[in-house]
Amino acid sequence: MRLLSKSIIYFLFLSAIQLNAQDYQARQKKLEAQKFILKKEISQINVLIADSKKRSKNLANDLEDLQLKISVRDKLININNSQLNNLTSIINNQNEKITDLGIDLINLKSEYEHIIYNSYKKRSTQMKLMFLFASENVNQAFKRFQYFKQYSKYRKKQADRIAQVQSEIEDTVDSLVIRKNQKQKIIEENQDIKESLSKEKKQQDDLFDTLIKNQKNYAAQINEKEKQTKLIDNEIEKLIRLAIAASNKNKNSTNFALTPEGRIVSSNFQANRGRLPWPVKEGVIVRRFGTQLHPVVRTTTINSNGISIATSPNSIAYSVFDGEVLSVYGFSGSNPGVLVRHGKYISNYQNLSTIFVKKGDKINANDEIGIVFTNESNGKTILKFNIFNELKPENPAIWLDN
Repeated sequence: MRLLSKSIIYFLFLSAIQLNAQDYQARQKKLEAQKFILKKEISQINVLIADSKKRSKNLANDLEDLQLKISVRDKLININNSQLNNLTSIINNQNEKITDLGIDLINLKSEYEHIIYNSYKKRSTQMKLMFLFASENVNQAFKRFQYFKQYSKYRKKQADRIAQVQSEIEDTVDSLVIRKNQKQKIIEENQDIKESLSKEKKQQDDLFDTLIKNQKNYAAQINEKEKQTKLIDNEIEKLIRLAIAASNKNKNSTNFALTPEGRIVSSNFQANRGRLPWPVKEGVIVRRFGTQLHPVVRTTTINSNGISIATSPNSIAYSVFDGEVLSVYGFSGSNPGVLVRHGKYISNYQNLSTIFVKKGDKINANDEIGIVFTNESNGKTILKFNIFNELKPENPAIWLDN
């Protein structure tokens, strides 16, 4: 009974180690997926920077692009550091497993030697028969016969278990070598990234110094752009207010009076939070949602009630969900845009050069909305994208599929 209890405790201990290893491996896969996204983002930024430089010699644009790439490289280094910490935990876990399996193997071999010794003492068939014939009755003889069978099975089981543990040790050692190689590879990768980062930060400092010398009014330009953006945001809000009032036939309404169909659309849209397709096939978020410091002039604060996605010239903007075109709009000082209603939710696609839809059109997810405008002066193709919960702007990044 004592041996049985020890075996159960040992089994539970090994199971806990195995579960920890699975957790670490799952985390490693998740980190690898995040790293893949960041590497892809850096590649896209490099393409966008190259294309922008062909069209423009604007120092401020160059600096913003470089700042974006630096921020992504910083994230990549953090991911690599997390992977290194995780791999260290996996390696420690596997070392513990090898030690514990080694102890298990010693115990198993010791028990097996004991079994072999007992078997040697009872090796004679005549001794077995004498032991059976010495039984007081048939029932006892049967039990003794069963004992011989079980003892033989137990002996084979121990031999199989020894082979299994030896195999587990070999597999774990092989896995340990792989993990150590992975760790070394990430260390080397991190060194390369840090070297690139150091060069880019030096380039950033040089660009910034040149910009400050040549464009002393840059902060004023930023503030002027922010004012223009705010005016456009206010106009879009007015359009939504008018749509709500028209839908409810009540000019004071601030919420859509949803039909049963509208409630279903709203519910389906909400259920796809974090899974909506991107409004462009490929792109990089160059301005995030909310209040933030300007990427270049750190003393200036900017605000965004959506996200700005840099993409390649002639890119198509696509609907992120089934809905109805609420408005096709155009304001002074900005390029046209499209509002699409999804029950009580609204998606906004702003800064288009060509539009393929009209007000009242029923559209499906991934239907073409229009072509994103390319600014010839700086070579940038940027889609401004918003999601509104009626009048309340929400962070589109948490709605889109990562």
